[in-house]
Amino acid sequence: MTVLFIGNSHTFVHYVPARFQRFCSERGTPTTAVMLTHPNAGLDWHLNQSQTYFNLMCGGFDAVVLQHSAHPFPGRESLIKAGERLAALTPEGTRLFLYMPWSERDNPAGQALITQAHRELSLRIGAALCPVGQLWWQLRSAHPDSELYFSDGEHASVLGASLAAAVIGRTLLGLPLAPEACWSDAQALSQYDLDPRMIDLAPSQDGSFALRPSAGA
Repeated sequence: MTVLFIGNSHTFVHYVPARFQRFCSERGTPTTAVMLTHPNAGLDWHLNQSQTYFNLMCGGFDAVVLQHSAHPFPGRESLIKAGERLAALTPEGTRLFLYMPWSERDNPAGQALITQAHRELSLRIGAALCPVGQLWWQLRSAHPDSELYFSDGEHASVLGASLAAAVIGRTLLGLPLAPEACWSDAQALSQYDLDPRMIDLAPSQDGSFALRPSAGA
């Protein structure tokens, strides 16, 4: 199975596609993941990039995972407009999946708008919804001693990225999305060692963050 991820830092930080690939392969579905991502880029930004058109229309992918801006979430209209345009470029027979992100750590109320808009788009374009943000808040409440957020309160920690990969993997493989099953998967995937040559999000000495080799994450 070949899968194209289109998104931003909530896809590339701690390499959600790599963890997803491992999840699927360990369950008997050898998978190759490809990602088109850019910091702070929404699906509307990707619609202005030639590589988006080439990969969607000529890449021969079995599935495409779409992830829009989240922090701040630009709203329902932005998501639906861009999502519908990308869906129209996706070849018949390629399965569409919609990756629902989470709201900021200090903005739990913002999740409702993100959830509602992603549910609406999934119905409009016939995409399967990967409800990462919805499960994120459930599991954060159930496991308050485990941190899903990176230090900036927006991006995912390694565990958070592993949860995203598990939810997307379970959705693509048609497995149940029971919260505790996703949690168990996330814990296992968080132990996955990335190639140290890959850059990743890592804290800086001044408390901010920067892209550095993954060995320092």
